[in-house]
Amino acid sequence: MRRHTAKGATNATLLRQTPFVAIRRGNTILPGKDVYFCKNSRSLSLHTLIFSPAKKHRRQRHLAFWAVYASYFYMQSISPNCIKELDAKDVFSYAFVSLYCFVPACIISVYVSLTVFYSYFHRKKQYAIALLGYFALFALLIFINYFLSLLFFQQACHCDVAHIPFMRKFSLGYINGQNAIIAGVLALGLRLTRNWYVQVKENLILSQKTARTELDLEKTKLHPDFLLGSLDNIIHRIRTGNPDAPDKIVDLSDKLSRWLYEEEENA
Repeated sequence: MRRHTAKGATNATLLRQTPFVAIRRGNTILPGKDVYFCKNSRSLSLHTLIFSPAKKHRRQRHLAFWAVYASYFYMQSISPNCIKELDAKDVFSYAFVSLYCFVPACIISVYVSLTVFYSYFHRKKQYAIALLGYFALFALLIFINYFLSLLFFQQACHCDVAHIPFMRKFSLGYINGQNAIIAGVLALGLRLTRNWYVQVKENLILSQKTARTELDLEKTKLHPDFLLGSLDNIIHRIRTGNPDAPDKIVDLSDKLSRWLYEEEENA
């Protein structure tokens, strides 16, 4: 059994040179679906995590995304003004309250983008409808975050929200609505970029296979004529006593060896 290729090897090389396992949905490979081949189904690499269609790896991708985003959201909630005005324990507790109050709207935005708007961008190519949908989603997220801002003030300040000015509550909902939309656009952009990369790799592999097939067809046409011409030339040189006849035989042997053996090793 041949060794596995290096991590940076192309998909085409992986298919030719390594034992591979097809990650399937159920017991069959569904036609028209992306099929990912990996060198070892038990080893999780970064490439596997990003490109595998297996449910396990999809869950891991989503968990990794939300772990990174939640960490970012928590850190950006610790503003310089809060650090100046509040005790350290209050600063971090406010950031945590902000996290669990406003991240739910981000979750809504991300999965609406991935399930609804993704089809309009990637499959239907109806960008205007998708853009209008984002405006509608933004309005909905502002509405949701307005009420979540009431929860935030109740949890963080322990104050009567009725005495808080409307514009302060609305502005907090508006800002976090922007954050939610940015999260959704980011997730959609990551998926579209991933699909674009996979499509480019598939097109590259297909073009390489097509070029190789065309080259093999041309070789089948050229080899007989070349061999007959070379053999006739060698026979003529031998009959006429030409001293370079042995060199021509060796040269022909080297060419045949290159075509038959070196290309077989590269295949």
